[in-house]
Amino acid sequence: MVVRKAWFAAPLCAGALCLPWPVQAATSSSKGHTSFSTIRVSVGTSAPLSVPTLVQGNQTYIALWGLMQVLNPLGFAASWSKGQLTIAAPVSVPVNEVPGPAGAAGAEVVIDGQEVERVPTAIATPPGAPSPEVFLPLTNAEEILARLGIQAALNGNELDLDASAVPQPLPNNEVAVWNALSAFAADLGLPASSAGSSGYTDLSAASPAWGVVEAAIRAGWYQPPSPTSSGAFQPITWGEAAQILWNALGISAQDAAYQPGGSPVQWARAIGLVPENWDPSSNMTAQELDTLASNLHECLQGDVETAANTWRLWYPPADEYQATFASGGGQPLFASTADAQAAISATYQFFNQLVVTLSGKRWFLTLPAVQSGYGFATISALGGLSYQTKPGSAWVSAPSVDTRDLPARKQGRLVVTIPPEGLIITWNQMMPSLGGTVALGALEVSPGPSGPRVQRLNIASPHLPPPVTSPVASLHAQQ
Repeated sequence: MVVRKAWFAAPLCAGALCLPWPVQAATSSSKGHTSFSTIRVSVGTSAPLSVPTLVQGNQTYIALWGLMQVLNPLGFAASWSKGQLTIAAPVSVPVNEVPGPAGAAGAEVVIDGQEVERVPTAIATPPGAPSPEVFLPLTNAEEILARLGIQAALNGNELDLDASAVPQPLPNNEVAVWNALSAFAADLGLPASSAGSSGYTDLSAASPAWGVVEAAIRAGWYQPPSPTSSGAFQPITWGEAAQILWNALGISAQDAAYQPGGSPVQWARAIGLVPENWDPSSNMTAQELDTLASNLHECLQGDVETAANTWRLWYPPADEYQATFASGGGQPLFASTADAQAAISATYQFFNQLVVTLSGKRWFLTLPAVQSGYGFATISALGGLSYQTKPGSAWVSAPSVDTRDLPARKQGRLVVTIPPEGLIITWNQMMPSLGGTVALGALEVSPGPSGPRVQRLNIASPHLPPPVTSPVASLHAQQ
């Protein structure tokens, strides 16, 4: 997952835009009545820039070089080459990359590596210009500017541009709060808010970041620093980003003790979203956010490809109290929250060691050696399965497998076939005080078109196999 692709613009001519390429993606300037004029373009209180315009029929075109002359001082890198207008923003400055209506003709408009639309162009030589220039419709120019958070207002021959919604870029390739919210919203499926008004002095509704920031605030993911300041363009640490993820997953402070690690920062490390050596108090860079967002995406989908036709499973995160421990009632399962946290951490560790391989047309699941003690795994399938306890040994057919029933495996492996209908794998703990066992986690794994399909099952799910459907008591620490 790329936070923002880097594009570099070639130096711009101060005058006319040169057109060295032989084939132009443009409209002929000879169609209909053609006349030239100029328009004064101003940004805020800056001195107006006189830019040539072309009137062709009922359409007014503006010289492309003038548009680029406006963008570059605002921090946007703009370039034109072979029928393509390329615009790149600093990583912490939001832009609207949503593709517009597809069109086969016209010049390509590419923003941060994403083709967003095609626009008509005209090529003509203004009076006194040494060479032809590229013009594009003024309405299209205004729409492109709006994608960058710049609002245009035409008053006669004056084009006033309001760039107040464009934030100052952060240094050192750092990302802002809105960058993290946007990346997490893409992974977790949070739609951006529709058009509306903003109550924040630092976040205009004209900003391309407004929709996702507003949606995250409404969903309870993110708490602004004050009622009038969104903080959307402030730098963010990955420790703060981990807290946003907890909020997005519905993990409350009351439930913190039941998550691996017990706190947002330690949780992110424990489940493998970030490396151990990251400093949670340092401002996050674009590369770090890219790593975090990519890991989150793979974690949520439940697997990561480690080699050709080989995938390591990745237990998707959830609020463990709600998903695992709160479905039952009555006697507490554990004497302390520390015991509960150890149990759920062992659950993640077990599932994160599972490996799926594809050999020919056959799918296999390989389990690590199950540690001695109260923990054990069960694997079941509707149509039965086959398993092998050591390389070269005979395959055994069975309706299900319980690792407690298998002999000690010196080789430390158990391989199970994955039928087309899939497998259900559970990790369980023996509870002598309750006179039985309890499931602490479950995954459904089945073959997919380009890799395994992995789905996490809550313990209350009716799809769990009969051997591990013991009710789970509510988990409150015994004092």
